[in-house]
Amino acid sequence: MSGEGFRVLYEMAANPPAPVTWEEYEVRLMQDWHELLNSDAGCEERNVHGFLASHPCLVPGAYSVTGPSGHAPFPAALISEPPLAAIGRRRPDFVWLASDSLNFTPVLIEIESPCKRWFTNEKVPHHDLTQAMNQLAEWQAWFNRPENILVFYEQFQIPDYLRRQRHFRPEYVLIYGRRNEFEGKPELTKLRAQFEHHGQVVMTFDRVAPARDCSDYICVTKTADRYRALSIPATLRLGPIFADCWPIIDNVRDVIMANPWLAYNRKTFLIERILYWSEWARNGAQQRSIINTGDWE
Repeated sequence: MSGEGFRVLYEMAANPPAPVTWEEYEVRLMQDWHELLNSDAGCEERNVHGFLASHPCLVPGAYSVTGPSGHAPFPAALISEPPLAAIGRRRPDFVWLASDSLNFTPVLIEIESPCKRWFTNEKVPHHDLTQAMNQLAEWQAWFNRPENILVFYEQFQIPDYLRRQRHFRPEYVLIYGRRNEFEGKPELTKLRAQFEHHGQVVMTFDRVAPARDCSDYICVTKTADRYRALSIPATLRLGPIFADCWPIIDNVRDVIMANPWLAYNRKTFLIERILYWSEWARNGAQQRSIINTGDWE
């Protein structure tokens, strides 16, 4: 091997315009999030879905929900409404393709209206909740068939190292209703426990909170053979670590320009540098270069 493999083979931008700081972003994000949840518009699932798609750091599961790891999800993105119509009656709202050193963990996330009730006045699970739980069960049954796992790998262009070196271990999340239904009602809180088990988490929208370690992840959807960007966060930073993801994602320029929280000079910088990092990854430099994990711009 030549000495090239032992050198840094990329150049960081000098004095780049700064992204929105996490502290500024979190304050503004939570104000807007609570405003939506407490409004009439927040009862509409599509409004909630759109907000979460614009702010991926709010959606749990990037590092799994039962055994968090330090491995980034593939392809450094939250996937909105993944096109697997064969999974039950409807596709998930979101999927994180999480992993750790042993497992590849697709986290399938279903959201329902924050205004739906968990229980009837008779303390019986509401039929809306029952239907949502049945949807999670259908997805679990679908993944119990090995041939469907292969379909999933192909559909989402899962890299070989995740297919061959990790145990397939999906998880399921339902985000449903509000916490105030349980306030002063400990008997209902106990009844909630029946809906959770290993690999499955059921939570209210009040538990949804921004995760700082997801501040560099975007939101995408999946077409037949490509990923397509839907949103990028104002906190997005660039560097060599996720460079190999950019070449498989389309529409990045448009979503950057559409972000109302970014200054124009930061937008043009991101567009220019994503082209640089995409080309750098396409040329195979990522496999040959020493990478400093602290290199962000």
